[in-house]
Amino acid sequence: MKLQRCLAFSCALIFLADAAAPALAQPFGRGRGNDRYREGYEEGYREAYRDGYRAGYLDGRDNRRFDERYGPPPPPPGPPPRLSNDDREGRWRQRYTQVYTYNDDKFYQECRQTVDPAGVIAGALIGGLLGNAVSRGGGRTGGTIAGVVVGGVLGGALTRGMDCEDRSFAYKTYYDGFNAGRTNASYEWRNPKNGHRGDFRVGDYYSDPDGFRCANYTQQIFIDGRPQAASGHACQQPDGTWAIVN
Repeated sequence: MKLQRCLAFSCALIFLADAAAPALAQPFGRGRGNDRYREGYEEGYREAYRDGYRAGYLDGRDNRRFDERYGPPPPPPGPPPRLSNDDREGRWRQRYTQVYTYNDDKFYQECRQTVDPAGVIAGALIGGLLGNAVSRGGGRTGGTIAGVVVGGVLGGALTRGMDCEDRSFAYKTYYDGFNAGRTNASYEWRNPKNGHRGDFRVGDYYSDPDGFRCANYTQQIFIDGRPQAASGHACQQPDGTWAIVN
């Protein structure tokens, strides 16, 4: 009886082995449905390895700290596209209402026929005159790169109490201060005829949200011995002229 059972068990094992032999002969994971998955996995693995190797090589070559990123760093952003004169003027008008010329300047309006001891008008330091003198073809260009316009209510507040000769001296300090590019430098003036004097300085330069160059300024003047302080902001218009904006 025992012999019969052993023979039956042995036969069952041989039968199972013969049935499983074709399946065991197949490589693991090589069924038809897994081949594409395995090939895609291996290709993705190789690509990730290449990216990681490339990143490590570039970091080492450029002496950069490893920062767990793959691939070369993104290129730095390029400069913003340059705007045409019409686009810049439109942006200026949208932000500051209007483009100011020498015709808007109180000093030019009221004092152009009087004595100009600092040579502001003759030297074309009032905004617009320099541009008109050097521009070609009759159109406005970037020729006005250093002019000043102190007009409107803000300009009136800046030059309150000054006569025409005082303004001539003061405008020279505005011209020098805005265009020197030096922060906190003092530009002083004095009218020898009446003793009026003043001190002008630019505290800092900055760019407004539309990219125009601006500066904040302070002024201290003494008219008949009485001090008057003023401060505000000026920006360079599309033609380069400095205009008091607030």
